[in-house]
Amino acid sequence: MSQLLLLSPKDPFHQPTPEERHKILSQIARNAHSIRAIDDEIQKLMRQRRELENQTALCTSVLAPVRRLSFDVLASIFHQYVYSYEGDPWIVAHVARSWRISALALPTLWSGIHVQLDPAVLTAATATTAPTQTHRRVEGREYCSNDHRLDLALRRSSTAPIDVKIASPAILPQVVRAHVTKMLHMVLQHMHRWRSLEVEGSISRLPGLNMDPLRKLESLTLHTRDTSLLSLVNQTAHRLTSFTNTKLGLENFESAVWWSTLRSLDLTIPFDMSIPPQTATLLSLLGRAESLEELSLDYHQMQPVPMSETVTLTKLKRLELYDIPHVLPFHCPNLVHFHVSVGKSRPVITTAPLRTPTTPIHLPHLTHLIFEHPNIAVLSSLVAPSLVELVISPQVRIIAPQYNDKAFSAIWSEEKKKKGEMMVPSVLRLEDIHVSANAIRDVLRDLEGLKVLEMKWLRTDHLDVLSTLSESTTAAPAATATSATKPSSSSSSSSSSSSPPSTSGRIPFVCPSLETLLLHDASTLRSGGDTKGMQMQMENVVRTRRGLGYPLKSARFGWPQGSEVEEIIL
Repeated sequence: MSQLLLLSPKDPFHQPTPEERHKILSQIARNAHSIRAIDDEIQKLMRQRRELENQTALCTSVLAPVRRLSFDVLASIFHQYVYSYEGDPWIVAHVARSWRISALALPTLWSGIHVQLDPAVLTAATATTAPTQTHRRVEGREYCSNDHRLDLALRRSSTAPIDVKIASPAILPQVVRAHVTKMLHMVLQHMHRWRSLEVEGSISRLPGLNMDPLRKLESLTLHTRDTSLLSLVNQTAHRLTSFTNTKLGLENFESAVWWSTLRSLDLTIPFDMSIPPQTATLLSLLGRAESLEELSLDYHQMQPVPMSETVTLTKLKRLELYDIPHVLPFHCPNLVHFHVSVGKSRPVITTAPLRTPTTPIHLPHLTHLIFEHPNIAVLSSLVAPSLVELVISPQVRIIAPQYNDKAFSAIWSEEKKKKGEMMVPSVLRLEDIHVSANAIRDVLRDLEGLKVLEMKWLRTDHLDVLSTLSESTTAAPAATATSATKPSSSSSSSSSSSSPPSTSGRIPFVCPSLETLLLHDASTLRSGGDTKGMQMQMENVVRTRRGLGYPLKSARFGWPQGSEVEEIIL
Protein backbone atom coordinates (compact mmCIF):
# COMPACT_ATOMS: atom_id res chain seq x y z
CA MET A 1 0.00 0.00 0.00
CA SER A 2 2.87 2.39 0.81
CA GLN A 3 4.37 1.74 -2.62
CA LEU A 4 1.01 2.52 -4.24
CA LEU A 5 0.81 5.76 -2.30
CA LEU A 6 4.39 6.57 -3.27
CA LEU A 7 3.56 6.07 -6.93
CA SER A 8 0.53 8.35 -6.67
CA PRO A 9 1.93 11.88 -6.31
CA LYS A 10 -0.34 14.77 -5.44
CA ASP A 11 1.10 16.93 -8.20
CA PRO A 12 -0.66 15.94 -11.46
CA PHE A 13 2.21 17.43 -13.49
CA HIS A 14 4.88 15.42 -11.71
CA GLN A 15 7.28 13.66 -14.03
CA PRO A 16 8.54 10.33 -12.55
CA THR A 17 12.23 10.04 -12.03
CA PRO A 18 14.20 7.08 -13.47
CA GLU A 19 14.06 5.38 -10.08
CA GLU A 20 10.30 5.89 -9.81
CA ARG A 21 9.83 4.67 -13.39
CA HIS A 22 11.71 1.48 -12.48
CA LYS A 23 9.49 0.93 -9.45
CA ILE A 24 6.35 1.48 -11.55
CA LEU A 25 7.40 -1.04 -14.20
CA SER A 26 8.27 -3.56 -11.49
CA GLN A 27 4.84 -3.07 -9.91
CA ILE A 28 3.12 -3.59 -13.26
CA ALA A 29 5.06 -6.80 -13.83
CA ARG A 30 4.17 -8.15 -10.36
CA ASN A 31 0.49 -7.26 -10.87
CA ALA A 32 0.41 -8.98 -14.25
CA HIS A 33 1.94 -12.11 -12.73
CA SER A 34 -0.62 -12.09 -9.91
CA ILE A 35 -3.47 -11.65 -12.40
CA ARG A 36 -2.25 -14.63 -14.44
CA ALA A 37 -2.06 -16.74 -11.31
CA ILE A 38 -5.57 -15.73 -10.31
CA ASP A 39 -6.86 -16.48 -13.82
CA ASP A 40 -5.25 -19.90 -13.74
CA GLU A 41 -6.89 -20.58 -10.39
CA ILE A 42 -10.25 -19.38 -11.73
CA GLN A 43 -9.94 -21.66 -14.77
CA LYS A 44 -9.05 -24.56 -12.49
CA LEU A 45 -12.07 -23.85 -10.29
CA MET A 46 -14.30 -23.48 -13.35
CA ARG A 47 -13.17 -26.88 -14.65
CA GLN A 48 -13.89 -28.39 -11.27
CA ARG A 49 -17.30 -26.70 -11.31
CA ARG A 50 -18.14 -28.10 -14.74
CA GLU A 51 -17.08 -31.55 -13.68
CA LEU A 52 -19.29 -31.32 -10.62
CA GLU A 53 -22.20 -30.05 -12.73
CA ASN A 54 -21.78 -32.93 -15.19
CA GLN A 55 -21.68 -35.43 -12.32
CA THR A 56 -24.76 -33.84 -10.78
CA ALA A 57 -26.62 -33.93 -14.10
CA LEU A 58 -25.65 -37.57 -14.58
CA CYS A 59 -26.84 -38.48 -11.09
CA THR A 60 -30.04 -36.51 -11.59
CA SER A 61 -30.73 -38.23 -14.90
CA VAL A 62 -30.26 -41.60 -13.24
CA LEU A 63 -33.00 -40.65 -10.77
CA ALA A 64 -35.27 -39.10 -13.46
CA PRO A 65 -38.81 -40.55 -13.56
CA VAL A 66 -38.48 -41.29 -17.29
CA ARG A 67 -35.79 -43.89 -16.50
CA ARG A 68 -38.36 -45.83 -14.51
CA LEU A 69 -40.45 -46.35 -17.65
CA SER A 70 -40.24 -49.82 -19.05
CA PHE A 71 -39.72 -50.60 -22.71
CA ASP A 72 -43.41 -51.40 -23.16
CA VAL A 73 -44.43 -48.01 -21.74
CA LEU A 74 -41.93 -46.17 -23.95
CA ALA A 75 -43.19 -48.11 -26.96
CA SER A 76 -46.77 -47.09 -26.19
CA ILE A 77 -45.76 -43.43 -25.80
CA PHE A 78 -43.78 -43.45 -29.03
CA HIS A 79 -46.64 -45.01 -30.98
CA GLN A 80 -49.07 -42.46 -29.55
CA TYR A 81 -46.75 -39.61 -30.50
CA VAL A 82 -46.11 -40.87 -34.03
CA TYR A 83 -49.58 -42.07 -35.03
CA SER A 84 -51.94 -39.82 -33.03
CA TYR A 85 -49.96 -36.57 -33.14
CA GLU A 86 -48.21 -37.01 -36.50
CA GLY A 87 -44.83 -37.08 -34.76
CA ASP A 88 -41.48 -37.84 -36.34
CA PRO A 89 -39.64 -41.01 -35.21
CA TRP A 90 -36.36 -39.47 -36.36
CA ILE A 91 -36.71 -36.93 -33.54
CA VAL A 92 -37.53 -39.61 -30.97
CA ALA A 93 -34.40 -41.55 -31.92
CA HIS A 94 -32.14 -38.55 -31.20
CA VAL A 95 -33.32 -37.61 -27.69
CA ALA A 96 -31.43 -40.09 -25.51
CA ARG A 97 -29.54 -43.33 -25.83
CA SER A 98 -32.29 -45.38 -24.20
CA TRP A 99 -34.89 -43.74 -26.42
CA ARG A 100 -32.84 -44.47 -29.53
CA ILE A 101 -32.42 -48.12 -28.55
CA SER A 102 -36.16 -48.39 -27.91
CA ALA A 103 -37.10 -46.61 -31.15
CA LEU A 104 -34.82 -48.78 -33.28
CA ALA A 105 -36.28 -51.88 -31.66
CA LEU A 106 -39.82 -50.95 -32.80
CA PRO A 107 -40.29 -51.78 -36.51
CA THR A 108 -43.86 -50.42 -36.51
CA LEU A 109 -42.52 -47.00 -35.51
CA TRP A 110 -40.86 -46.71 -38.92
CA SER A 111 -43.76 -48.01 -40.97
CA GLY A 112 -44.77 -44.56 -42.27
CA ILE A 113 -43.03 -44.30 -45.63
CA HIS A 114 -43.94 -40.85 -46.90
CA VAL A 115 -42.11 -39.98 -50.11
CA GLN A 116 -42.05 -36.64 -51.89
CA LEU A 117 -41.18 -37.14 -55.54
CA ASP A 118 -39.89 -33.97 -57.17
CA PRO A 119 -38.97 -35.19 -60.65
CA ALA A 120 -38.60 -31.81 -62.37
CA VAL A 121 -35.10 -30.68 -63.26
CA LEU A 122 -34.88 -27.05 -62.14
CA THR A 123 -33.64 -24.53 -64.66
CA ALA A 124 -33.60 -20.75 -64.68
CA ALA A 125 -36.91 -20.79 -66.55
CA THR A 126 -38.75 -23.40 -64.49
CA ALA A 127 -37.57 -21.91 -61.21
CA THR A 128 -39.31 -18.63 -62.00
CA THR A 129 -42.32 -19.77 -64.00
CA ALA A 130 -43.54 -22.83 -62.07
CA PRO A 131 -42.18 -22.82 -58.51
CA THR A 132 -45.32 -24.36 -57.03
CA GLN A 133 -45.21 -27.33 -59.38
CA THR A 134 -41.75 -28.36 -58.23
CA HIS A 135 -42.05 -27.80 -54.48
CA ARG A 136 -45.19 -29.66 -53.43
CA ARG A 137 -45.08 -31.38 -50.07
CA VAL A 138 -46.71 -34.47 -48.63
CA GLU A 139 -49.22 -33.61 -45.93
CA GLY A 140 -48.59 -35.15 -42.53
CA ARG A 141 -45.44 -36.96 -41.47
CA GLU A 142 -42.64 -36.75 -44.03
CA TYR A 143 -39.93 -39.20 -43.03
CA CYS A 144 -38.05 -39.82 -46.26
CA SER A 145 -36.76 -36.65 -47.82
CA ASN A 146 -33.97 -38.50 -49.68
CA ASP A 147 -33.03 -42.00 -50.74
CA HIS A 148 -30.71 -42.50 -47.75
CA ARG A 149 -33.49 -41.87 -45.24
CA LEU A 150 -35.87 -44.00 -47.27
CA ASP A 151 -33.44 -46.92 -47.19
CA LEU A 152 -33.01 -46.54 -43.41
CA ALA A 153 -36.78 -46.42 -42.82
CA LEU A 154 -37.37 -49.51 -44.97
CA ARG A 155 -34.65 -51.47 -43.16
CA ARG A 156 -35.76 -50.34 -39.70
CA SER A 157 -39.36 -51.32 -40.40
CA SER A 158 -38.09 -54.88 -40.96
CA THR A 159 -41.02 -57.07 -42.07
CA ALA A 160 -43.80 -54.96 -40.52
CA PRO A 161 -46.62 -53.67 -42.78
CA ILE A 162 -45.90 -50.17 -44.07
CA ASP A 163 -48.10 -47.13 -44.78
CA VAL A 164 -47.02 -45.51 -48.04
CA LYS A 165 -47.70 -41.98 -49.26
CA ILE A 166 -46.45 -40.97 -52.69
CA ALA A 167 -46.82 -37.40 -53.97
CA SER A 168 -45.68 -36.01 -57.28
CA PRO A 169 -46.77 -33.30 -59.75
CA ALA A 170 -49.94 -33.97 -61.71
CA ILE A 171 -48.00 -33.76 -64.99
CA LEU A 172 -44.54 -35.28 -65.17
CA PRO A 173 -41.78 -33.63 -67.22
CA GLN A 174 -39.84 -35.41 -69.93
CA VAL A 175 -36.68 -35.55 -67.81
CA VAL A 176 -36.70 -36.67 -64.17
CA ARG A 177 -34.00 -36.70 -61.54
CA ALA A 178 -32.09 -39.93 -60.95
CA HIS A 179 -32.91 -40.11 -57.22
CA VAL A 180 -36.66 -40.01 -57.98
CA THR A 181 -36.45 -43.21 -59.98
CA LYS A 182 -34.33 -44.80 -57.27
CA MET A 183 -36.71 -43.83 -54.45
CA LEU A 184 -39.79 -45.06 -56.30
CA HIS A 185 -38.03 -48.34 -57.16
CA MET A 186 -37.11 -48.83 -53.48
CA VAL A 187 -40.72 -48.34 -52.36
CA LEU A 188 -42.15 -50.59 -55.04
CA GLN A 189 -39.84 -53.44 -54.02
CA HIS A 190 -41.88 -53.68 -50.80
CA MET A 191 -45.36 -53.73 -52.32
CA HIS A 192 -46.05 -57.02 -50.58
CA ARG A 193 -45.83 -55.12 -47.26
CA TRP A 194 -48.11 -52.20 -48.15
CA ARG A 195 -50.87 -51.83 -45.55
CA SER A 196 -52.12 -48.45 -46.78
CA LEU A 197 -51.43 -46.45 -49.92
CA GLU A 198 -52.08 -42.77 -50.64
CA VAL A 199 -51.25 -41.39 -54.08
CA GLU A 200 -51.27 -37.75 -55.09
CA GLY A 201 -50.24 -36.74 -58.58
CA SER A 202 -48.99 -38.91 -61.42
CA ILE A 203 -46.64 -41.90 -61.22
CA SER A 204 -47.50 -43.70 -64.48
CA ARG A 205 -44.44 -42.50 -66.42
CA LEU A 206 -41.98 -43.13 -63.61
CA PRO A 207 -40.00 -46.33 -64.15
CA GLY A 208 -39.93 -49.14 -61.63
CA LEU A 209 -43.62 -50.17 -61.47
CA ASN A 210 -44.05 -53.89 -60.97
CA MET A 211 -47.02 -56.20 -60.52
CA ASP A 212 -46.50 -57.73 -57.08
CA PRO A 213 -49.85 -58.66 -55.50
CA LEU A 214 -51.10 -56.27 -52.79
CA ARG A 215 -52.03 -59.01 -50.34
CA LYS A 216 -51.81 -56.83 -47.20
CA LEU A 217 -53.35 -53.61 -48.54
CA GLU A 218 -56.17 -52.48 -46.22
CA SER A 219 -56.53 -48.77 -47.03
CA LEU A 220 -56.38 -46.94 -50.37
CA THR A 221 -56.56 -43.16 -50.91
CA LEU A 222 -56.44 -41.72 -54.42
CA HIS A 223 -56.09 -37.99 -55.02
CA THR A 224 -55.11 -38.50 -58.64
CA ARG A 225 -56.41 -39.26 -62.11
CA ASP A 226 -53.56 -41.71 -62.65
CA THR A 227 -54.90 -45.22 -63.34
CA SER A 228 -51.59 -47.07 -63.58
CA LEU A 229 -52.15 -49.05 -60.36
CA LEU A 230 -55.92 -49.59 -60.62
CA SER A 231 -55.76 -52.94 -62.40
CA LEU A 232 -53.40 -54.33 -59.78
CA VAL A 233 -55.44 -52.92 -56.87
CA ASN A 234 -58.78 -54.09 -58.26
CA GLN A 235 -57.60 -57.66 -58.78
CA THR A 236 -55.26 -58.37 -55.83
CA ALA A 237 -56.32 -56.21 -52.86
CA HIS A 238 -58.64 -58.80 -51.32
CA ARG A 239 -58.25 -57.36 -47.79
CA LEU A 240 -59.12 -53.74 -48.61
CA THR A 241 -61.41 -52.25 -45.94
CA SER A 242 -61.05 -48.49 -46.51
CA PHE A 243 -61.24 -46.61 -49.82
CA THR A 244 -61.08 -42.87 -50.59
CA ASN A 245 -61.41 -41.43 -54.09
CA THR A 246 -61.62 -37.76 -55.05
CA LYS A 247 -60.94 -37.47 -58.80
CA LEU A 248 -61.71 -40.70 -60.66
CA GLY A 249 -65.03 -41.93 -62.00
CA LEU A 250 -66.61 -44.99 -60.39
CA GLU A 251 -66.53 -46.95 -63.66
CA ASN A 252 -62.82 -47.53 -62.96
CA PHE A 253 -63.68 -49.71 -59.95
CA GLU A 254 -66.54 -51.85 -61.27
CA SER A 255 -64.22 -54.85 -61.67
CA ALA A 256 -62.79 -54.59 -58.15
CA VAL A 257 -62.91 -57.71 -55.99
CA TRP A 258 -62.83 -55.88 -52.65
CA TRP A 259 -66.30 -54.32 -52.48
CA SER A 260 -67.62 -57.10 -50.26
CA THR A 261 -64.88 -56.52 -47.65
CA LEU A 262 -65.10 -52.71 -47.67
CA ARG A 263 -66.04 -51.11 -44.34
CA SER A 264 -65.24 -47.43 -44.91
CA LEU A 265 -65.93 -45.55 -48.15
CA ASP A 266 -65.24 -41.87 -48.93
CA LEU A 267 -66.26 -40.74 -52.40
CA THR A 268 -66.02 -37.29 -53.95
CA ILE A 269 -67.37 -37.30 -57.48
CA PRO A 270 -66.08 -34.12 -59.16
CA PHE A 271 -68.17 -31.81 -61.30
CA ASP A 272 -66.62 -32.83 -64.60
CA MET A 273 -68.37 -33.09 -67.96
CA SER A 274 -65.88 -35.75 -69.06
CA ILE A 275 -67.14 -38.12 -66.34
CA PRO A 276 -70.36 -39.94 -67.32
CA PRO A 277 -73.39 -40.00 -64.95
CA GLN A 278 -72.47 -41.92 -61.85
CA THR A 279 -75.75 -42.50 -60.01
CA ALA A 280 -76.51 -45.95 -61.47
CA THR A 281 -72.91 -47.05 -61.03
CA LEU A 282 -72.88 -45.79 -57.46
CA LEU A 283 -76.02 -47.72 -56.54
CA SER A 284 -74.67 -50.86 -58.19
CA LEU A 285 -71.37 -50.68 -56.27
CA LEU A 286 -73.04 -49.90 -52.96
CA GLY A 287 -75.25 -52.93 -53.44
CA ARG A 288 -72.06 -55.05 -53.45
CA ALA A 289 -70.65 -53.36 -50.31
CA GLU A 290 -72.48 -55.61 -47.88
CA SER A 291 -70.03 -54.96 -45.01
CA LEU A 292 -70.00 -51.16 -45.31
CA GLU A 293 -70.12 -49.38 -41.93
CA GLU A 294 -69.03 -45.82 -42.81
CA LEU A 295 -69.94 -43.84 -45.94
CA SER A 296 -69.00 -40.28 -46.92
CA LEU A 297 -70.42 -39.07 -50.23
CA ASP A 298 -69.96 -35.73 -52.03
CA TYR A 299 -71.95 -35.78 -55.28
CA HIS A 300 -73.69 -32.61 -56.46
CA GLN A 301 -75.18 -34.16 -59.60
CA MET A 302 -76.76 -37.23 -58.03
CA GLN A 303 -80.02 -38.10 -59.77
CA PRO A 304 -83.28 -38.99 -57.97
CA VAL A 305 -83.44 -42.62 -56.88
CA PRO A 306 -86.78 -44.44 -57.30
CA MET A 307 -88.07 -46.28 -54.26
CA SER A 308 -87.81 -49.58 -56.12
CA GLU A 309 -84.07 -49.03 -56.70
CA THR A 310 -83.16 -47.84 -53.22
CA VAL A 311 -80.09 -49.61 -51.86
CA THR A 312 -80.28 -51.11 -48.37
CA LEU A 313 -77.10 -50.73 -46.29
CA THR A 314 -77.80 -52.99 -43.35
CA LYS A 315 -74.51 -52.56 -41.49
CA LEU A 316 -74.04 -48.83 -42.13
CA LYS A 317 -73.52 -46.95 -38.85
CA ARG A 318 -72.10 -43.62 -40.01
CA LEU A 319 -73.28 -41.60 -43.03
CA GLU A 320 -72.00 -38.23 -44.25
CA LEU A 321 -73.70 -36.58 -47.23
CA TYR A 322 -72.18 -33.47 -48.80
CA ASP A 323 -74.13 -31.45 -51.36
CA ILE A 324 -76.55 -34.31 -52.07
CA PRO A 325 -80.02 -33.32 -53.36
CA HIS A 326 -81.67 -36.04 -51.23
CA VAL A 327 -81.82 -36.12 -47.47
CA LEU A 328 -81.37 -39.92 -47.33
CA PRO A 329 -80.99 -41.68 -50.72
CA PHE A 330 -80.34 -45.07 -49.09
CA HIS A 331 -82.18 -47.30 -46.65
CA CYS A 332 -80.07 -47.42 -43.46
CA PRO A 333 -82.02 -49.17 -40.68
CA ASN A 334 -79.09 -49.24 -38.23
CA LEU A 335 -77.73 -45.74 -38.79
CA VAL A 336 -76.17 -44.19 -35.66
CA HIS A 337 -74.38 -41.05 -36.88
CA PHE A 338 -75.89 -38.89 -39.67
CA HIS A 339 -74.25 -35.77 -41.12
CA VAL A 340 -75.86 -33.64 -43.85
CA SER A 341 -73.83 -30.72 -45.20
CA VAL A 342 -73.83 -28.30 -48.11
CA GLY A 343 -70.32 -29.36 -49.17
CA LYS A 344 -66.80 -30.12 -48.03
CA SER A 345 -65.22 -27.00 -49.52
CA ARG A 346 -65.60 -23.59 -47.91
CA PRO A 347 -66.88 -20.97 -48.49
CA VAL A 348 -70.12 -22.32 -49.90
CA ILE A 349 -71.07 -20.70 -53.22
CA THR A 350 -73.92 -22.86 -54.50
CA THR A 351 -75.78 -25.71 -52.82
CA ALA A 352 -77.81 -28.56 -54.23
CA PRO A 353 -81.56 -28.09 -53.57
CA LEU A 354 -82.69 -30.35 -50.74
CA ARG A 355 -86.37 -31.21 -50.82
CA THR A 356 -88.40 -32.03 -47.74
CA PRO A 357 -89.65 -35.64 -47.95
CA THR A 358 -93.41 -36.12 -47.84
CA THR A 359 -93.21 -39.35 -45.83
CA PRO A 360 -91.44 -39.77 -42.46
CA ILE A 361 -88.01 -41.37 -42.37
CA HIS A 362 -87.61 -43.63 -39.35
CA LEU A 363 -84.13 -43.95 -37.87
CA PRO A 364 -84.64 -45.92 -34.65
CA HIS A 365 -80.93 -46.19 -33.74
CA LEU A 366 -79.81 -42.67 -34.66
CA THR A 367 -78.01 -40.94 -31.77
CA HIS A 368 -76.06 -38.10 -33.43
CA LEU A 369 -77.41 -35.79 -36.13
CA ILE A 370 -75.48 -32.89 -37.69
CA PHE A 371 -77.47 -30.80 -40.15
CA GLU A 372 -75.63 -28.11 -42.13
CA HIS A 373 -78.07 -27.02 -44.82
CA PRO A 374 -80.36 -23.99 -45.28
CA ASN A 375 -83.51 -26.11 -45.56
CA ILE A 376 -83.95 -26.81 -41.85
CA ALA A 377 -87.51 -27.99 -42.46
CA VAL A 378 -86.10 -31.29 -43.76
CA LEU A 379 -85.54 -32.30 -40.13
CA SER A 380 -89.33 -32.47 -39.64
CA SER A 381 -89.37 -35.64 -41.77
CA LEU A 382 -86.89 -37.49 -39.54
CA VAL A 383 -88.12 -39.69 -36.69
CA ALA A 384 -85.27 -40.47 -34.30
CA PRO A 385 -86.49 -41.62 -30.87
CA SER A 386 -82.95 -42.44 -29.65
CA LEU A 387 -81.41 -39.09 -30.61
CA VAL A 388 -78.81 -37.79 -28.15
CA GLU A 389 -77.12 -34.89 -29.97
CA LEU A 390 -78.58 -32.50 -32.55
CA VAL A 391 -76.51 -29.84 -34.35
CA ILE A 392 -78.24 -27.31 -36.63
CA SER A 393 -76.02 -24.97 -38.65
CA PRO A 394 -77.51 -23.74 -41.97
CA GLN A 395 -74.12 -22.40 -43.26
CA VAL A 396 -76.03 -19.67 -45.17
CA ARG A 397 -76.81 -16.34 -43.51
CA ILE A 398 -79.39 -14.94 -45.91
CA ILE A 399 -82.31 -17.05 -44.69
CA ALA A 400 -85.12 -14.89 -43.29
CA PRO A 401 -86.09 -15.52 -39.65
CA GLN A 402 -89.72 -16.26 -40.63
CA TYR A 403 -88.52 -19.21 -42.70
CA ASN A 404 -86.50 -20.68 -39.83
CA ASP A 405 -89.32 -20.02 -37.34
CA LYS A 406 -91.68 -22.03 -39.53
CA ALA A 407 -89.12 -24.82 -39.81
CA PHE A 408 -88.66 -24.95 -36.03
CA SER A 409 -92.41 -25.14 -35.48
CA ALA A 410 -92.60 -28.04 -37.96
CA ILE A 411 -89.76 -29.94 -36.29
CA TRP A 412 -91.15 -29.51 -32.76
CA SER A 413 -94.89 -29.47 -33.46
CA GLU A 414 -97.74 -30.53 -31.22
CA GLU A 415 -98.77 -33.14 -33.77
CA LYS A 416 -95.36 -34.82 -33.68
CA LYS A 417 -95.37 -34.60 -29.89
CA LYS A 418 -98.70 -36.40 -29.66
CA LYS A 419 -97.51 -39.13 -32.04
CA GLY A 420 -94.23 -39.55 -30.12
CA GLU A 421 -92.20 -38.64 -33.21
CA MET A 422 -90.70 -35.37 -31.98
CA MET A 423 -86.91 -35.23 -31.57
CA VAL A 424 -85.94 -34.75 -27.91
CA PRO A 425 -82.12 -34.65 -27.79
CA SER A 426 -80.16 -34.18 -24.58
CA VAL A 427 -77.57 -32.07 -26.43
CA LEU A 428 -78.69 -29.20 -28.70
CA ARG A 429 -76.24 -27.02 -30.62
CA LEU A 430 -77.59 -24.11 -32.67
CA GLU A 431 -75.05 -22.28 -34.83
CA ASP A 432 -75.31 -19.36 -37.24
CA ILE A 433 -79.12 -19.18 -37.47
CA HIS A 434 -81.40 -16.17 -37.86
CA VAL A 435 -84.42 -17.10 -35.74
CA SER A 436 -86.77 -15.37 -33.33
CA ALA A 437 -86.56 -15.72 -29.57
CA ASN A 438 -90.17 -17.00 -29.46
CA ALA A 439 -89.25 -19.94 -31.69
CA ILE A 440 -86.29 -20.86 -29.46
CA ARG A 441 -88.47 -20.51 -26.36
CA ASP A 442 -91.08 -22.90 -27.76
CA VAL A 443 -88.37 -25.45 -28.58
CA LEU A 444 -86.78 -25.27 -25.13
CA ARG A 445 -90.11 -25.76 -23.40
CA ASP A 446 -90.51 -29.10 -25.20
CA LEU A 447 -87.01 -30.36 -24.32
CA GLU A 448 -87.38 -31.26 -20.66
CA GLY A 449 -84.44 -33.67 -20.75
CA LEU A 450 -82.01 -31.21 -22.37
CA LYS A 451 -78.62 -31.25 -20.62
CA VAL A 452 -76.36 -29.25 -22.95
CA LEU A 453 -77.42 -26.10 -24.82
CA GLU A 454 -74.99 -24.25 -27.11
CA MET A 455 -76.02 -21.17 -29.08
CA LYS A 456 -73.28 -19.74 -31.30
CA TRP A 457 -73.60 -16.74 -33.60
CA LEU A 458 -77.41 -16.67 -33.42
CA ARG A 459 -79.17 -13.56 -34.69
CA THR A 460 -81.96 -13.33 -32.15
CA ASP A 461 -83.00 -11.57 -28.94
CA HIS A 462 -80.54 -13.15 -26.52
CA LEU A 463 -81.98 -11.34 -23.50
CA ASP A 464 -85.42 -12.84 -24.17
CA VAL A 465 -83.94 -16.34 -24.54
CA LEU A 466 -81.95 -16.00 -21.31
CA SER A 467 -84.97 -14.68 -19.43
CA THR A 468 -86.81 -17.84 -20.50
CA LEU A 469 -84.10 -19.99 -18.93
CA SER A 470 -84.35 -18.08 -15.64
CA GLU A 471 -88.13 -18.55 -15.32
CA SER A 472 -89.47 -20.90 -12.63
CA THR A 473 -92.76 -22.31 -11.39
CA THR A 474 -94.06 -23.43 -8.00
CA ALA A 475 -95.61 -26.61 -9.36
CA ALA A 476 -93.22 -29.27 -8.07
CA PRO A 477 -93.64 -33.01 -8.72
CA ALA A 478 -95.46 -34.94 -6.02
CA ALA A 479 -92.53 -37.25 -5.38
CA THR A 480 -90.25 -34.30 -4.84
CA ALA A 481 -92.68 -32.64 -2.44
CA THR A 482 -93.16 -35.83 -0.45
CA SER A 483 -89.46 -36.48 -0.11
CA ALA A 484 -88.93 -32.88 0.93
CA THR A 485 -91.57 -33.04 3.72
CA LYS A 486 -90.43 -36.41 5.14
CA PRO A 487 -86.66 -36.38 5.51
CA SER A 488 -84.98 -39.12 7.53
CA SER A 489 -83.61 -38.28 10.95
CA SER A 490 -80.04 -39.15 9.95
CA SER A 491 -80.00 -36.80 6.95
CA SER A 492 -82.26 -33.99 8.15
CA SER A 493 -79.40 -31.65 8.94
CA SER A 494 -77.62 -32.25 5.62
CA SER A 495 -80.79 -31.85 3.55
CA SER A 496 -81.70 -28.61 5.28
CA SER A 497 -78.26 -27.20 4.58
CA SER A 498 -78.17 -28.28 0.90
CA SER A 499 -81.57 -26.96 -0.25
CA PRO A 500 -83.11 -23.69 0.98
CA PRO A 501 -86.57 -24.23 2.47
CA SER A 502 -87.97 -21.23 0.62
CA THR A 503 -87.29 -22.82 -2.77
CA SER A 504 -87.72 -26.52 -1.98
CA GLY A 505 -91.00 -26.70 -3.90
CA ARG A 506 -89.87 -24.84 -7.02
CA ILE A 507 -88.32 -26.21 -10.22
CA PRO A 508 -87.12 -24.47 -13.40
CA PHE A 509 -89.91 -23.91 -15.90
CA VAL A 510 -87.69 -24.53 -18.95
CA CYS A 511 -85.06 -27.30 -19.32
CA PRO A 512 -84.92 -28.45 -15.67
CA SER A 513 -82.11 -30.93 -16.47
CA LEU A 514 -79.83 -28.33 -18.07
CA GLU A 515 -76.19 -28.72 -16.97
CA THR A 516 -74.13 -26.84 -19.59
CA LEU A 517 -74.95 -23.50 -21.21
CA LEU A 518 -72.82 -21.81 -23.87
CA LEU A 519 -73.74 -18.52 -25.55
CA HIS A 520 -71.61 -16.79 -28.20
CA ASP A 521 -73.01 -13.51 -29.44
CA ALA A 522 -72.82 -12.86 -33.20
CA SER A 523 -73.07 -9.08 -33.34
CA THR A 524 -69.88 -7.02 -33.64
CA LEU A 525 -71.90 -3.79 -33.50
CA ARG A 526 -73.41 -4.37 -30.07
CA SER A 527 -72.62 -1.65 -27.54
CA GLY A 528 -70.84 -2.24 -24.28
CA GLY A 529 -74.06 -1.69 -22.36
CA ASP A 530 -75.88 -4.39 -24.34
CA THR A 531 -73.03 -6.82 -23.77
CA LYS A 532 -73.05 -6.04 -20.05
CA GLY A 533 -76.80 -6.56 -19.94
CA MET A 534 -76.47 -9.98 -21.57
CA GLN A 535 -73.76 -10.91 -19.10
CA MET A 536 -75.95 -9.84 -16.17
CA GLN A 537 -78.86 -11.87 -17.57
CA MET A 538 -76.56 -14.88 -17.91
CA GLU A 539 -75.51 -14.46 -14.29
CA ASN A 540 -79.19 -14.27 -13.33
CA VAL A 541 -79.79 -17.65 -15.01
CA VAL A 542 -76.94 -19.20 -13.03
CA ARG A 543 -78.08 -17.59 -9.77
CA THR A 544 -81.75 -18.55 -10.21
CA ARG A 545 -81.05 -22.18 -10.97
CA ARG A 546 -78.55 -22.44 -8.15
CA GLY A 547 -81.16 -21.10 -5.77
CA LEU A 548 -83.70 -23.64 -6.99
CA GLY A 549 -81.32 -26.52 -6.40
CA TYR A 550 -80.70 -27.11 -10.14
CA PRO A 551 -77.26 -25.54 -10.61
CA LEU A 552 -75.48 -25.40 -13.96
CA LYS A 553 -72.19 -27.27 -14.03
CA SER A 554 -70.82 -24.99 -16.75
CA ALA A 555 -71.93 -21.60 -18.07
CA ARG A 556 -69.91 -19.61 -20.64
CA PHE A 557 -70.66 -16.36 -22.38
CA GLY A 558 -68.62 -14.98 -25.30
CA TRP A 559 -68.84 -12.05 -27.68
CA PRO A 560 -66.69 -10.78 -30.58
CA GLN A 561 -63.76 -8.62 -29.58
CA GLY A 562 -61.91 -7.68 -32.73
CA SER A 563 -60.83 -10.82 -34.55
CA GLU A 564 -61.13 -13.01 -31.43
CA VAL A 565 -63.91 -14.06 -29.09
CA GLU A 566 -63.70 -12.86 -25.52
CA GLU A 567 -65.25 -15.35 -23.15
CA ILE A 568 -66.41 -15.31 -19.54
CA ILE A 569 -66.80 -18.54 -17.55
CA LEU A 570 -69.38 -18.27 -14.80
